[in-house]
Amino acid sequence: MASHRRPKQPSRTRVTVLTTAAAAAVVLSANAANAAPSEKLGKDEVKAKVDKLYEQAEQATEKYNGAKEKQQKLQKEISTIQDNVARGQQELNKLRDGLGSMATAQYRSGGIDPSVQLFL
Repeated sequence: MASHRRPKQPSRTRVTVLTTAAAAAVVLSANAANAAPSEKLGKDEVKAKVDKLYEQAEQATEKYNGAKEKQQKLQKEISTIQDNVARGQQELNKLRDGLGSMATAQYRSGGIDPSVQLFL
């Protein structure tokens, strides 16, 4: 029953994370280019900056992973709902076919069956 599904599109989360990473790379490279050459950073200061950047990267990765898990969960829900809709549509089509056959038979016979008339 996979005929009703659309092709998977890139997730907004992935596009957002990649865009943010690209923007951060541009900003960091611009900051490195604008740094004053006379400014000398000590080994401890550089290590502190690198550690801070690693911490920020870890937080961003955790947010990305959380968003990805949520997206996967929602995708499963969508798939289940689409399958249910497809099954419901099949049932509706069967009922329509049955009703159409009954209507055709009544039209050919010239009216409603007396037992159905009594029921109504």
